Amino acid sequence: MYLYANYDLKERNTFGVSCKARYFVEIKHASAIPTLRQDPKLASLPWKIMGGGSNLLLTHDLDALVLSCNYDEIKIVKEDQHSVWLSVGAGRSWHDLVTYTVEQGWWGLENLALIPGNVGAAPVQNIGAYGAEVQDTITRIQTFDLRNGQRIELRKNECHFAYRDSIFKHELSNRVLIHRVTFRLLKQSTPNLVHEPLHEAMFVNHPNLKLENITPRMVYDAIIKLRQERIPDPSVLGSAGSFFKNPSITLKHFQQLQQQYPDIPGHKLTNGCIKIPAAWLIEKAKWKGRRVEDVGTYYKHALILVNYGKASGKDILNVAEAIREDVINHFSISLEKEVVVW
Repeated sequence: MYLYANYDLKERNTFGVSCKARYFVEIKHASAIPTLRQDPKLASLPWKIMGGGSNLLLTHDLDALVLSCNYDEIKIVKEDQHSVWLSVGAGRSWHDLVTYTVEQGWWGLENLALIPGNVGAAPVQNIGAYGAEVQDTITRIQTFDLRNGQRIELRKNECHFAYRDSIFKHELSNRVLIHRVTFRLLKQSTPNLVHEPLHEAMFVNHPNLKLENITPRMVYDAIIKLRQERIPDPSVLGSAGSFFKNPSITLKHFQQLQQQYPDIPGHKLTNGCIKIPAAWLIEKAKWKGRRVEDVGTYYKHALILVNYGKASGKDILNVAEAIREDVINHFSISLEKEVVVW
């Protein structure tokens, strides 16, 4: 464990925004927490948890101790004829984990390939893509209490998973540090192709392909191709993926919008509401590909805000707020940020 002072977080957030933390530390073991608590200066500061910085917008320097877990081991904790239970350190790269599982031929994570960030952040956000969410495979999560370093284990039903949401964004926000996540993966399964673009990508070049012949690796490869075609590489162009959540509106509101916008897409939810793609709303509000100095929306995907150079976090937030206001004015729909703002 090494404690850094006045630590620039620029290389630790995918927006590439320069902000300094008063102190920064990476930890592997629970014993580090009481050790840090013994320092009166550190104990008096707010403690904030940071993963891979892939769903984070930094808007100012942090007078805080920023902690990150760098425990990255992968181990099988249980296995039977049908399943394998995999315990993974929070500091492991998410995409590295997905790659490892498809190389073993295991089903469950292949639809979530190429999502940036670390394993520990995945349940916080309940990351999802192409018809899958990480909660589909999680069985339990091991954490450290930031007050005393005690181990706290949560089972899946205790995590309050919802659309891009979990208990770690609410009651347990900056109170526990995720150390390990356990996933149950399947040795045999059918591919999840409910997302239409993925289904098309799988069969467009293989019209005679049979469902039972599809492997996790084939889905993984198709997902990577789809993402690379639409989403910028954050190492080349700073971004944090989807900036806003897809909003849900009442059926009545949707029907009213259909009168003005007959092409408006919508997906009916079990509660009767209609989920609208935020990217469609932003594009209709004439923000797709638009740029304000060093901040803009990606020309291939309106839901992605990008840093074209030296934009500050406040610059990015200002553009996000302008987009949000225009969507409200056009559709009477308020977009909620998916990205966490510090």
